[in-house]
Amino acid sequence: MKIWKVIGLMSGSSLDGLDMAFAEFWKEQRRWQYRLIVGETVEYSKKWVQTLQNIRNYSSNELKTLHTQFGVLTGELVNQFIAKHNLKPELIASHGHTVFHNPEQGYTFQLGDGQAIANTTRLTTVADFRSKDISLGGQGAPLVPIGDELLFNEYNACINLGGIANISFTHNQQRVAFDVCPANQMLNFLANKKGFAYDKDGKLASQGVLLESLYQKLSENPFYLKPFPKSLSNEYIAENFIPLLEATAGTVEDKLHTVTLHIADQLHKAISLLTKRADIYNPPVVHRELKNNKGEILVTGGGARNRFLISELEDLTSYRVAVPSALMVDYKEALVFALMGVLRINNEINCFASATGASKDSSGGVIFQL
Repeated sequence: MKIWKVIGLMSGSSLDGLDMAFAEFWKEQRRWQYRLIVGETVEYSKKWVQTLQNIRNYSSNELKTLHTQFGVLTGELVNQFIAKHNLKPELIASHGHTVFHNPEQGYTFQLGDGQAIANTTRLTTVADFRSKDISLGGQGAPLVPIGDELLFNEYNACINLGGIANISFTHNQQRVAFDVCPANQMLNFLANKKGFAYDKDGKLASQGVLLESLYQKLSENPFYLKPFPKSLSNEYIAENFIPLLEATAGTVEDKLHTVTLHIADQLHKAISLLTKRADIYNPPVVHRELKNNKGEILVTGGGARNRFLISELEDLTSYRVAVPSALMVDYKEALVFALMGVLRINNEINCFASATGASKDSSGGVIFQL
């Protein structure tokens, strides 16, 4: 039985660092099994944080240089991770750091040259997972549903609370998925104004009160009326959500409180599709429901640590909200990209058209070797 030893890499929009997860994968009775062994997040230097924050302002030539430099940096961090934990991986699967994502215009770009990673680590590397799906008419996102289906299908739905919140679930025997709303991008933006990287446990948000005008404006964003599959970009959030936070009078605590309630409500509306027609996403106002123990929703990502947000979501939804171990909370996305790398090497489907809107399922990712 072949056991794949893989490092999965993820750099999210929250800029908290490079997530690295080492895992093993194997098949039993034609189903993928996994063991998540160790994970680590290495913070970026202040210089790299500033660079990534302003990355869209660089020229094309500067981006090419940064693409290679970030690939080398990624490879060096992986080498340190391998040495620290005495690992013996045979493959790296890297998502990279999203700079541009505009599927309607037919392009996406994730910083971190796969060849530079392969050269630096001397390990076969799979990268650029989104481009093929976009060339097939898809959104190039979300990609994690392949892992939700193959590794976590005992849950009714899977939610990731990163910079952007997304959800996936099975409908009519197909895995559907979409970005739900901005999440940690808005929360961290506000927490930064108080001198914090993030609102630990949602404590600041819990001290605030609802700003009804801001809540209404956030909820009226036209993205919420689009049918899925659909995806949010960092650019769209920067242009359409962040200005609302800036223009609204009120304390940071009140804004955090309002944004948290908005996120919980949008997640609840998405979850409600599990028991409704899931062909068009145009949700009505959803009222609180009685608990009926229908099933479990797996919630991971940094936002799963936000106790105030999780509490608000639990109050709204009729499903049990399951927050797994800290290792899985922090490294589920990196784990799934590791799996996607294995699937790509084996030329197996790793991207569902039902989740992205592409013309067909595909095996995405470019393989870089020495």
